[in-house]
Amino acid sequence: MTQSQRVAVNHALESVMSAKSLVDLARYQKEPQKLISMLLRVTNLDEIETRLQTLKGRV
Repeated sequence: MTQSQRVAVNHALESVMSAKSLVDLARYQKEPQKLISMLLRVTNLDEIETRLQTLKGRV
């Protein structure tokens, strides 16, 4: 894997972790359930994070 690919994986991982934090924050602040449902339908952030962590481990 090239250096630029490593950087891309790290940036993607940071973005996913930030997105998960925003979802957690929305839950904590008891934002409307509709907003949380919409965010969770967009993608399975846990699965993406796991895949990125696996990819990062191979770098």
